[in-house]
Amino acid sequence: MRRWQDPALQAIGLYAVVAMAAAVAAYFTLSTVFAPYDDEGTLLVTLQAFARGDTLYSDVYSPYGPFYHELFGGLFALSGQDVTTNASRTIVLLLWLATSFLYGLAAQRLTGRLLLGATAMIAAFGALFVLAGEPMHPQVLCVVLLGGFTLLAVSGPGRRAVWAGAGAGALLSALALTKLNLGVFAVAAVVLAAVLVYEPLQRRRWLRWPAIAAFVAMPLALTARDLSVGWVRDLAAAETLAIAAIVVAAWSLRPRSGEPDDGTGRWLLGAIAGFAVASAAILLAIVLNGSAPADIYNGVVTEAMRVREVNMTEFPSTPAAVDWALAAVAAAALSVRLRGAGAGPPSIWPGLLRVAAGLTIWLAVAGIVPVALNPSAGNPDSLPAVLAWIAVLAPAGAPEPPFKRFLRVVLPALAVAETLQVYPVAGSQMGIAALAYVPVGALCLADGLAVLRHWSEARGGMALARFGIVVGIVSAALAADFALNSIARPAANGIIEYRDREPLPFAGAGQLRLPADEAATYARLVELLQSNRCSEFIGYPNIDSLYLWSGIEAPPPQAPGAWIEALDSERQQRVVDELRATPRPCAIRSDARAELWLTGELPPDRPLTRYILDEFEPVEEVGEFQFMLPAPER
Repeated sequence: MRRWQDPALQAIGLYAVVAMAAAVAAYFTLSTVFAPYDDEGTLLVTLQAFARGDTLYSDVYSPYGPFYHELFGGLFALSGQDVTTNASRTIVLLLWLATSFLYGLAAQRLTGRLLLGATAMIAAFGALFVLAGEPMHPQVLCVVLLGGFTLLAVSGPGRRAVWAGAGAGALLSALALTKLNLGVFAVAAVVLAAVLVYEPLQRRRWLRWPAIAAFVAMPLALTARDLSVGWVRDLAAAETLAIAAIVVAAWSLRPRSGEPDDGTGRWLLGAIAGFAVASAAILLAIVLNGSAPADIYNGVVTEAMRVREVNMTEFPSTPAAVDWALAAVAAAALSVRLRGAGAGPPSIWPGLLRVAAGLTIWLAVAGIVPVALNPSAGNPDSLPAVLAWIAVLAPAGAPEPPFKRFLRVVLPALAVAETLQVYPVAGSQMGIAALAYVPVGALCLADGLAVLRHWSEARGGMALARFGIVVGIVSAALAADFALNSIARPAANGIIEYRDREPLPFAGAGQLRLPADEAATYARLVELLQSNRCSEFIGYPNIDSLYLWSGIEAPPPQAPGAWIEALDSERQQRVVDELRATPRPCAIRSDARAELWLTGELPPDRPLTRYILDEFEPVEEVGEFQFMLPAPER
């Protein structure tokens, strides 16, 4: 019995129970969701081509960084496993649980409470349901990298500050070379925190003020091309003000001249070295694989920036978000100013307000809305963004060491900066961005509980005992509520849908179950591809999973689902040449799905579009699709 009183065993047991329950919810969700735009198929086809030796960016189209392909393509190549729909969803399930655990452990280290760590794990898990719509999208790797960086950061510099920093820097490098924008936002947050609270950098105004100005201006610089659009203006204004509130609040953390370094400087030097070494290794590996530096730049930078032209999706927000963000700046300034007025007797209110802020952030992240309090209903990011500055303010009392002050800035700055990923496409990016607020909420809760404990101590032993009872019961109730909403209900819904749907009849895809009519449509398309002995085919737009299900290789450069807008004329002509050179080309056309990308516009007049529309004719209608063969020459 005494063994179970061991905190380590209690933590292992609780996290294991949460993980097993979450695995059930994740499995049935992943097994019953298939998005019509099929980003999953697009990514799997590119991984398949890379794993068999095709050259990234020249032979294989991708707007993402090389690390994603090196890691997953390398795993498939070395293991000899086929790239399949089942493999994709198994990988996503494992990474989904791992990411949730990383954030839960980080929250436990921030709060010192196991139940709050478990609750944070569940909140992170709830935010990541967006992964089910786009399995194997690079963001599934990005969230693990961000979770790993967060855990390393909250663990402090430790005795081996250089190595801890090097690990954090390497993770940021891998993040930047998976999705460039997410990596840039994270690095910018680290730089801002360093110049604001690390004394040797903070006292150099020529370095501090340009870094602050660049970070504050980042939302406007990023969205400058589309500031004529209302929702983009609101997003840029709200983000700028949320960042300004963090900077204002950080003024209360100004370092003392000549204060001892607790390892922060060595951690930062290690982070720089780790970032540089990891970046060099990742880029060298892809160059040795055959990718030219110019092609790498075009893929990682140029093609990534063209995403705006391919698909621009509105971030659901309202002008009220800007008003709330402006209020956040004023509240931050007022809080910093009043802190200089001298400390009075302990009060319950600062603790309660901090706890309320932390709980509100977690509830928003997980999509749990017991009280409709949100400046922008419909997204999980606006409310946490205007509350993030609260985590920057340290409770009144003894000064904190430099690295804790660094952490107070880097976590909120990272979360608010990562929210910018919702531009230009605000889809699953909203959930991915919300994830970074989990440790911010944990920091608010940790501060609030510390303040309430101090208030209870000042009132005597009985008050302190009652404080412990209240915290224990409320923490357990909170964990149960999050488990109900983010695990139990999704699991129940997923099990019911799984039971009522049909498994796909393809090797490597039996885990996925769809409505009977949808499963029959895909089965018939594959049957037509095989019965007509199609040597290659192209979709308008592509449903790339059909390549995996039919066993037919995609013509290089593996046109993505959105090739109608994403591929330039040169790449489209290459696909046309490949199809014309093959003995039996086929096409599958869906005007309804093409409209998802065209949004009312006519298709661009480019080679592959002309080839499909002019040189193929339909031979059978299958649901919303037309199965097409080359038209007879006239």
